[in-house]
Amino acid sequence: MTSKTTVVTVTYGDRLPYLQQLIERALSFTAISDVVVVSNAALAPLDQLAERWPDQVRLIELTENTGSANGYAVGIQAALAADADYIWMMDDDNAPTAAAVSILHHELARLTGLLGKDRVAVLGYRATQQADVAQGVPARYIRQPRSSYFGFHIAQLPYKLWRRLPWGKRPSRPPTSISLPFAPYGGLLAHRSLYERIGLPLKELVLYVDDTEYTRRITASGGRLYLFTEAVIEELEQSWNIKERTTNIYETFLLGESDFRAYYTARNQAWFDKNVWAASPRLHWLNRAVFLTLLRLFARLRNSRERLALLEQAIHDGENGALGMSKVFPLR
Repeated sequence: MTSKTTVVTVTYGDRLPYLQQLIERALSFTAISDVVVVSNAALAPLDQLAERWPDQVRLIELTENTGSANGYAVGIQAALAADADYIWMMDDDNAPTAAAVSILHHELARLTGLLGKDRVAVLGYRATQQADVAQGVPARYIRQPRSSYFGFHIAQLPYKLWRRLPWGKRPSRPPTSISLPFAPYGGLLAHRSLYERIGLPLKELVLYVDDTEYTRRITASGGRLYLFTEAVIEELEQSWNIKERTTNIYETFLLGESDFRAYYTARNQAWFDKNVWAASPRLHWLNRAVFLTLLRLFARLRNSRERLALLEQAIHDGENGALGMSKVFPLR
């Protein structure tokens, strides 16, 4: 009996051109049987997708934009209810390649034979989302150490300074596979039993970092998560916070165009780092203190005091557990 792989994606606004490419590409592969599309009150006429692929596209329309966490929760539930054997999560602007389909399914079958179907997930390679991999950063520096804060850890500071020197910019060849502690939604493939074991995304996070918290559950309970660098997933649109647009994370937060994205990302990252990722309270506090000092320094240098105030409020909210939809930044 042939296994059934279901792609789950979430869309919003008017992103029909991206979504059409994703679905057309995905359904061109025999390994993929169907696509679940969750509409977060999208403006585009998505009915035409189900009309074009009546037996392969299921459209679930929500009356308001509830964010990615709830959107993916709805999509995963629908895929499980429809007896999907495997669920492959995708952003609505992702496009799987033949290499990604072949490599991820092959490696997942191999790894589940070794570790168990509910203990392993595999991830496709997206160059902008795995920028450190693309730049040849050694694997030991790609994985964030426990108790880091917004990705900053004092133990990695010497390497980060060395990397900015002329002789420190020689990239190494990326490995074909890397074990990760967490990952984005886009490109994540696993057997249904893993999704049943880890549950659904935390809806209170709304969007941004909800994927980090969700996929961390895989490895926190002893499972494994592997990125395969040859399993390329094309990105039809670049994310707002990719590293190539700025020289460091401080500028990414301070100079980004969107206040609501900066707020939710900072709030949820602060919550995650304090409540999930901190293994040592003292080390967490030290990394936090250094990170915030540098953030405030860059804010003065870049004349970004208003954005700094927003970020500090977001961090305060996250560390105090004030999650859910923000009244200041509701989703539309």
